Amino acid sequence: MELDFTFRNVESTEAIKEWASRRFIKVAKHVREPAFAHLVLIVDKHRHRAECTLRTGGELLRASSETGDMYASIDGVAATIEHSARRQHERRTSNHEL
Repeated sequence: MELDFTFRNVESTEAIKEWASRRFIKVAKHVREPAFAHLVLIVDKHRHRAECTLRTGGELLRASSETGDMYASIDGVAATIEHSARRQHERRTSNHEL
């Protein structure tokens, strides 16, 4: 999965990029390749917000998380995207028998 970053009012650091990359490894298990994720990290006063848009195989998943800590925001958005990707994967692979 290709992960792209945009930083607004926060300095780009390798630690934040590495943290996000490790969190999105779980998401990559549930999506079709090629997958592109765009992560926007925003700081406004005491609010740290992470927004993610994931494009894969004709599907578009979006999520956002806002906390007082950037790492917690990244964890929250990754968990939300992983949950959505898992649901989409289960819908694609399930055999509905009546």
